[in-house]
Amino acid sequence: MIKLVRIDHRLLHGQVVFSWTKSLSISRIIIIDDFSATDELKKISLNLSKPSGVKLNIFTVKDALFKMKKIEQLNENIMLVFGSTKSIRKFCEEYPNIKEINYGGIAKKENSTQYSNAIFLNEEELNDSIKLKEMGIKLYMQQVPTSKSEDLTSKI
Repeated sequence: MIKLVRIDHRLLHGQVVFSWTKSLSISRIIIIDDFSATDELKKISLNLSKPSGVKLNIFTVKDALFKMKKIEQLNENIMLVFGSTKSIRKFCEEYPNIKEINYGGIAKKENSTQYSNAIFLNEEELNDSIKLKEMGIKLYMQQVPTSKSEDLTSKI
C-alpha cells in the first residue's frame, strides 16, 4: 500500500530515512527520478543512504508507470519519492490514483517564491503544482511527521 507520496529534491536524507519510514512503518521506498535512475553513481549513493531493512527501488517516470500494477499488489508499506514537480506531474497525468502529495523540500533558486521554510517554487514548478491541483490532488507541505502540515492547495 502506498502510504506517502512526496516531492523532495534531496530524495533520501535524514528526515525521509528516519522520520517518515518509522512513522509510517515504511518497508519499501521507491524513488521516481529520471536522473537518479540513469546515473550509476547516484544509485550507489542512494542505496548507501537507505535504512537497513527497507527495500529501495529507483525508477524513471516511464518505468515506474509501467510497474505500478505490480507495485500496487505488493503487501508492503510504500513511500514514493519524486525529485521534482515535473516528474510527479508527468506521473500523475498517466496514473490518476494519487490523491495527495507531500511537498517536503524544493530548493530555493532564482525567481522562486517561498511557500514554507523548505518549499520554493519557480514559475515552472508552480505551473506543475497548479496542474496537480486541477487534477483534484491535495497538496500539502510537511517536512517531518511531527511538524505541522500546511495546505499548499489553497496558496496556489
